[in-house]
Amino acid sequence: MAKTLYKKLFDAHVVYEAENETPLLYIDRHLVHEVTSPQAFDGLRAHGRPVRQPGKTFATMDHNVSTQTKDINACGEMARIQMQELIKNCKEFGVELYDLNHPYQGIVHVMGPEQGVTLPGMTIVCGDSHTATHGAFGALAFGIGTSEVEHVLATQTLKQGRAKTMKIEVQGKAAPGITAKDIVLAIIGKTGSAGGTGHVVEFCGEAIRDLSMEGRMTLCNMAIEMGAKAGLVAPDETTFNYVKGRLHAPKGKDFDDAVAYWKNSANRRRRNFRYRCDFAGRRDFTAGHLGYQSRSGDFRERQYSRSGFVCRSG
Repeated sequence: MAKTLYKKLFDAHVVYEAENETPLLYIDRHLVHEVTSPQAFDGLRAHGRPVRQPGKTFATMDHNVSTQTKDINACGEMARIQMQELIKNCKEFGVELYDLNHPYQGIVHVMGPEQGVTLPGMTIVCGDSHTATHGAFGALAFGIGTSEVEHVLATQTLKQGRAKTMKIEVQGKAAPGITAKDIVLAIIGKTGSAGGTGHVVEFCGEAIRDLSMEGRMTLCNMAIEMGAKAGLVAPDETTFNYVKGRLHAPKGKDFDDAVAYWKNSANRRRRNFRYRCDFAGRRDFTAGHLGYQSRSGDFRERQYSRSGFVCRSG
């Protein structure tokens, strides 16, 4: 029986699962910043624990950083303390840090893709709600809290229950001037801010395939704004071309082997979604005006009382 991309990713990372217990997932990449990590490192220190996989942990300063200067004192006392704590913690625990003066420093969810830290097929976590951005690469990525940050630092694993699945398909080409932000806002306008609660959403369709990686990142970033746990776009040639040659991406034959694996994981025989929402991206639609199309072709809506949002049956 064919699996959704989410189920493939989840199942491939289960370390341990027992009846009546929450599955334990292996985490491929842990992204760390200065705001949600200080207490986590303090917890490690208090119990005498090391970072289990420092080579899979990447830190950058981003939340408290001034946009006008690289002066660590520019954003106030609390910001300075948090950034200095990150420097101290990364040095003590052997974690790679892109600080204010490092050429790779940047917004954590941009740094990951730009440096090839983010790759298809991975599990990625960060102490930030918009970690779902990395789902644009076909990675299972979601935000975690500070206690979970400590757990991942200590074990490179995380307990996670299985989410429900939702497919959102946007067919047809977007009109000129329509961006990924327009598309996702139109979708959220139909689902509501809680329509994706408890779900991992897979975005697909011609309008989605036409998006650049930056557009797909915008799309998955905002899956959180419809209440979803994470957003996903299956990797394709656009993804592979973006990743190729990045600092931490595989090289040579390793890259070719990785692409073959990624393609197999993202095969088009995906089904068994809990819910489906189909939109028609018509040539004449304007921002905020996406068709909401039923299987028969007319514009009908069906209310799912269980989830409380409008969507068509799959």
